[in-house]
Amino acid sequence: MIPKIDVQLVILSGPSGVGKDAVIDAWKARNPRVMRIVSMTTRAPRKGETEGVDYFFVTRKVFEKMVHDGGFLEYKEVFEHYYGTPWSGLTEAEANHSIGILKIDVKGAMDVIALKIPLISIFILPLSEAELEKRLRGRGTDAEDEIELRLSRARREIEMSKVYQYRVVNDNIQDCVSEIEQIVNGK
Repeated sequence: MIPKIDVQLVILSGPSGVGKDAVIDAWKARNPRVMRIVSMTTRAPRKGETEGVDYFFVTRKVFEKMVHDGGFLEYKEVFEHYYGTPWSGLTEAEANHSIGILKIDVKGAMDVIALKIPLISIFILPLSEAELEKRLRGRGTDAEDEIELRLSRARREIEMSKVYQYRVVNDNIQDCVSEIEQIVNGK
């Protein structure tokens, strides 16, 4: 049973390195109603990640209890760690009359889309594969094998993006945000 939530919900997905966080930050700066619904994970925080901003970091025991209690809109186990979207984030967005943003991967998005709840699904595309590779390399955070894995995964995700209602190219963050706002505002 899916709880009734009255919130404008937007799924934003895209390959690693496409600029999802930068787009969300720019959108939030432009529109105070935009609220990222923070996911929960059982993995340890990475350098620079902040509790409650990037993720809520919990133990496996806490996460599994929440699963048992129906505490997630969606969740997945990936590389021996759980990731999920807690219902509490949606209820907070509803209480604040916010536009709830789910920044989730393609598999999580497919689960949420399958629920047939009112939402807008947007896949953010890179200008090109070459541009995406340039961004991934420019971050300087990943080894060569990790970059190749991310590029391979990006190709699969881009192929799956056809099930999203909208696909927006992030060539320029402000233009990307403007296009997303037009979609969300129904223009």
